[in-house]
Amino acid sequence: MEQFKNFLQDLSNNTKINFSIISEDEYVIFTSKGFVENSNIISVPVSICKNRGKIKLEHKFSSCSNLLKYIIENKYKEMYLTKEQILMDVLYGKDISNDKICDIIPFLLQGCFVLLVSVDKNIYEALTLIKQIYKDEEDIISLIDDDKIIIIGSFTEVREHTKSIRDAINSNLFIKCKISFSSICYNKSDLIKCFNESKEALLLGKIYSLKEDILDYNKLLFEKVVYYLNIKTKQELMSIFNKKFNEFDYEMINTIEEFFNCGLNITDAARKLYIHRNTLIYRLCKIEKETGFDIRNFKDATVFVIAFLVWRENKQ
Repeated sequence: MEQFKNFLQDLSNNTKINFSIISEDEYVIFTSKGFVENSNIISVPVSICKNRGKIKLEHKFSSCSNLLKYIIENKYKEMYLTKEQILMDVLYGKDISNDKICDIIPFLLQGCFVLLVSVDKNIYEALTLIKQIYKDEEDIISLIDDDKIIIIGSFTEVREHTKSIRDAINSNLFIKCKISFSSICYNKSDLIKCFNESKEALLLGKIYSLKEDILDYNKLLFEKVVYYLNIKTKQELMSIFNKKFNEFDYEMINTIEEFFNCGLNITDAARKLYIHRNTLIYRLCKIEKETGFDIRNFKDATVFVIAFLVWRENKQ
């Protein structure tokens, strides 16, 4: 993106037109050095990163606006979209030659990971930040795909990288994000498989309101089992639990979540909930009284948590 911004500044200098490019969510993609907001500013629609935005420039340059738009869109396409489109074609299973794939991802044969980053807003700012973090790395590719950011990279410690990306987004942009990943990739088939698994991990995180913001597909086996339960079994569970779960308040729902997140450990769960151990035991007894299931018992807890996840799924 830095190369594209340098081109835009050269374009502004050579044409003597000061302009700014704003994304659809009002993120400033570029502003030329001499651009100043005033009452004479007009806006022209533009497509950057396969998304809509606008070029802002002074009204006196309106006759040049369409030409400016054409130059900017075509330069971006020339610099990025061809490579990005080929990469997207690979990930979505289109027939691309191995030679072309190796040209775009030269580090693939040495092993790489596919990371998906989902943010609740400011996706362009998040992409810019990620590119800044890895600006000196040649074995990292990042781009936007609809409402998420794809990162393909050769990571030695993939979980540590996901934590660093999450922390950077949280501390610099003050927005929430979730990051998913799967296994290491060595070829085209691996890329497609891991991309789809990373998407599924984000989906499972959303459906079941998982509190984790780093989602390892290979650690979500339980959620997958629940998700792919047959409809009849899910309906049977809801006939038993739905009304009871709906009657639980936030405090009780939070208690259930933390108790399971702590592996049914009463001491750890009480500490996470900032309550006395006896208070937690009282709540667990209340759950048993209202549902008939003692979730301190492994067998009861297993049925209960499956039903709880199905209930979460239905609420989505």
